[in-house]
Amino acid sequence: MVEIIQLSVGGFDKNFSYIVFADKKSREAIIIDPTGDKTIIENALKKYKLILVMQLFTHNHSDHTELREYFSSKKIPTYLITPKSIGKKEILNFAGIKVTVLHTPGHTQESVCFIIEKNIFTGDTLFVKGIGTTAYGGDDGILEKSLNFLCTLDKNITLWPGHNYGGVFSTLDDALKNSHIMPSEKVLKIIKKKVQDYKEKQSRNQRKVSK
Repeated sequence: MVEIIQLSVGGFDKNFSYIVFADKKSREAIIIDPTGDKTIIENALKKYKLILVMQLFTHNHSDHTELREYFSSKKIPTYLITPKSIGKKEILNFAGIKVTVLHTPGHTQESVCFIIEKNIFTGDTLFVKGIGTTAYGGDDGILEKSLNFLCTLDKNITLWPGHNYGGVFSTLDDALKNSHIMPSEKVLKIIKKKVQDYKEKQSRNQRKVSK
């Protein structure tokens, strides 16, 4: 049975990163969407004496991939996402963990969900309450089809979202029932401002590193 460490890492807006491990002897682990405060992640790895062997990303938005280069510099490889049709499955094995990659485009072209045992990591495809905006490289019609595909899965599995929007976890069934919740125009304007501020912050940090 896998163990899941959910980390509230801040990042763009209430982001989650996840550390997943199964073999307590080897202590090998995978990380999903490493982003935000790297100290929080590093402290968790030290606390549980874990060794990362793979980075997985639910999609390529920078608020989910912010620490990719940091962990890559530590020789932690990355599973590269390429766009595929809705419902396309890939089976991966890392650190003794079977990971089913489900392609669920819509929020972005390359968005995926990861199923590990009775858990699904949905990134921005589906939150506890609501769905990710399609304003940044997405498509409403495709997202709707991906959500319809998720409706065909075991609805009792535990959903772990990419952001704390409406809760930290739920059943897939409850999240799907809340998938009609769309951001208001006011919220979309707030998100747009946060995106601009976040990009400016990243740009400033990159300039500091290059000096």
